Amino acid sequence: MYLLKMNEAVERILISKDWITIVLLVIVGLLIFNRTKHLVRFKSFQSLLYNNNYINNYTKTTPLLLNAFNITFIFIIVFVISLLLFVIMDLSDVTFNTNNKGLFVLIIFYVFCFVIIRFIVGLFLAFLFEKEKEQHYFTFIKLSYLSHFSLLILPLLIINFYINISYFSYFLLIIAALLLLFYYFLQIKNNQKLVFNKLFYFILYLCALEISPFIIIYKLII
Repeated sequence: MYLLKMNEAVERILISKDWITIVLLVIVGLLIFNRTKHLVRFKSFQSLLYNNNYINNYTKTTPLLLNAFNITFIFIIVFVISLLLFVIMDLSDVTFNTNNKGLFVLIIFYVFCFVIIRFIVGLFLAFLFEKEKEQHYFTFIKLSYLSHFSLLILPLLIINFYINISYFSYFLLIIAALLLLFYYFLQIKNNQKLVFNKLFYFILYLCALEISPFIIIYKLII
């Protein structure tokens, strides 16, 4: 009887992981596609954490933002950020009127809408202040760092969903937060002259396009 209950419990756990497995396979598939299709660029991109060669080399490409490599990574970023938000929601004490799969679909919908709206608002503000070139440059840098963040955090996400230990989830979120802070530090450090010469626009960029949207998404979901 005890073994039967254990088997049923294991079966329920495996069933609950099915949709997560599909999402993770999609992410891995997109990474493999990008690496296969853009091998030289991908190898340069992998070193982004410790040198700036990728940024220096590929800021000259046309189109800068909406090319196949970046568009593929935009989908990867949306999936990874959505999974991280799902982990946060899962650890919270908030009760949701949906199952886990439904909650994730809701999260990914809001994250995708956020990406689209953020891009449109960024273009509008750049046009308003006549800073299109700077906006494209900063968006490219942000996209590059978020893409690299997604690449590094993915193995920890995979481990987290299959060991199912809350302590590891907290560890994952701490590492994710530290990595994001480090990428922001790199973004400022590698562009000190541009940032401090246009400090007002940089602060406006942080408040309007980085901080407030995540607060809005969190409030919409809960």
